[in-house]
Amino acid sequence: MLSNEPVFRDGARGEACLLLHGLGGGSFEMSLLAEHLHHLGYAVQTVNYPGHDRPSAIMPASRWEQWYTHVEQAWLSLRRRYPRVSVIGFSTGSLLGLHLAARHPVDTLVALSPFLAVRHQWYYVLRPEAYLFSIGHLLPFVPKMSAPLKDREMARQVSNATWFRTFSLASARSAVALIAEVKRELRNVHCPILVMQSPHDRVVDPNGAEYLFREVGARIKKMHWLRRSDHIITLDLERDEVFERVASFLHACVDAGEAAV
Repeated sequence: MLSNEPVFRDGARGEACLLLHGLGGGSFEMSLLAEHLHHLGYAVQTVNYPGHDRPSAIMPASRWEQWYTHVEQAWLSLRRRYPRVSVIGFSTGSLLGLHLAARHPVDTLVALSPFLAVRHQWYYVLRPEAYLFSIGHLLPFVPKMSAPLKDREMARQVSNATWFRTFSLASARSAVALIAEVKRELRNVHCPILVMQSPHDRVVDPNGAEYLFREVGARIKKMHWLRRSDHIITLDLERDEVFERVASFLHACVDAGEAAV
């Protein structure tokens, strides 16, 4: 069963992975991938950002600056213990990983379903963004929709694992601000990056993944398209493929680094 409690597990490889969840989600979105990587010998850490870090039916409002501070502190703590620390971000977690990599020597970055644009304006009852933001003080949250997964059993587990039954519109507004910030600094991200996206994603616009792949400053970059998954590709029908490709990319980047020494 999925758990939304953050985890840290040491590993035998001397390498660590920091796994970052999406907006309004939590550690449960990354828990199976973390388990797979730990089985391969990686130290793994998942986190829950401020505003995502305690059980509550109503999602508290929080800002991207708070999320990033928490992520940066976690990365720095891992960096003091391990010579290599990779970052694996899902959705908004991809943005936080990119923002981190523009400022710190992240060894490898993985962006899963990166949130650079909303696919449908109505997804968070947004309508046009200006409409959302003008009513945010009157309607601070909306009911949370069903999990964007095609795997029905996994959707049931997500429903049991998630803490929130609502979605904070103020937090959504802050995530959109983070998109603008990250777009300005993509050329400053030079670490190897793997981007994975499904064209059937109901939440983010798949064109955002192509934009990221095209604009990022990394010399080593790889793009992989899935075929059957929805947004939460770490839990959906092709999760095993996601796990294997992430692990292969991390391993290949280590080999490439050693060959260059």
